Amino acid sequence: MSFAGIGRTLTHAIAVRAAARGLSSTAAPLSQAAAPKWSASTASLVGRLRDQQKYYATVVIKGRPFTVAQNDIVVMDRIKDLELGDSLALDQVTELGSLDYTIKGQPFVDPALYRIEATVIEHPDGKQFTVTKKKQRTAGQKTTYHRNHHTMLRISLIDVNSIQS
Repeated sequence: MSFAGIGRTLTHAIAVRAAARGLSSTAAPLSQAAAPKWSASTASLVGRLRDQQKYYATVVIKGRPFTVAQNDIVVMDRIKDLELGDSLALDQVTELGSLDYTIKGQPFVDPALYRIEATVIEHPDGKQFTVTKKKQRTAGQKTTYHRNHHTMLRISLIDVNSIQS
């Protein structure tokens, strides 16, 4: 399955149906990436964040930021390459935190610190817009109709990984 149409925002996307069909994704799994060396203070601060019960994240999907928590539903512009039930690993996170602690990226948080997954639940159509074009001083008038197409994602997992100093 090709994710070329969505750009760099979903580089670590995992298509469940593509895996069932035997198609491979070009993105390398996060577990194969070399783990960076963290300082002791960074490890203790991430440990404090891991002790919290609920997390939120500000993720960038198709160039737009969304602030999400677990089980939230995100309604966004249609992504044609995705089908219902596909699972995505979101990797562009600008902020990750809880009620007490926050990690801000410059511009993005290191993907080794977190794991965020979303599932496609629906491809709804938006409400219908009426566009009326009228020529001045004539009886000519044209009416057209337009509907925007959307993709609905459910944030199924937000997890902060443990790190070793």
